[in-house]
Amino acid sequence: MGADKAFIEVGGRKLISSALAALAEASQRLIVGGSDPRLESAAAAADAQHVADRWPGEGPLGAVATALGFSRHPVTVILPCDLPAIDAEDVAVLVQAVVEAPPSTAVVAAVFTDQRRHYLPLAIDSQAVALAEHLFQSGRRAVASLLDEATVVDVPASPTAVADIDSPEDLSSGH
Repeated sequence: MGADKAFIEVGGRKLISSALAALAEASQRLIVGGSDPRLESAAAAADAQHVADRWPGEGPLGAVATALGFSRHPVTVILPCDLPAIDAEDVAVLVQAVVEAPPSTAVVAAVFTDQRRHYLPLAIDSQAVALAEHLFQSGRRAVASLLDEATVVDVPASPTAVADIDSPEDLSSGH
């Protein structure tokens, strides 16, 4: 997109603000991950902690491992900032799916729409930090590799909730 998506405005609101609002209603502690220096002030405005990505530019699995490493709660929600329609109810359903799943050190609740699993957003048992770090250190970079090794609970959701913004065309199509 040529710019950090976190600071793109959709409906008069920066995407980072929309993501933090959805998390704030469903979470006890917020962590904002990323390397853009502006994220620190966005985190502070939302009473969240900013954490620099341990492996910037190395793919989303590194960001997931970083977030899990800082999590202090049994379930961690990984929510990309480019989902303007996701809300607190969507986040709560993901968390509940992990809580209700059979015990495992790597339970992941992933959004499922129209016969397709979305790798983000997700809720994950925070004990999966070792698995995420191991996969990353072995050269894997995609979140899909984590789900390949975890117990996955698919959570049905509307396609609108996970409609992401990846291009300028997505902005003009009403996302």
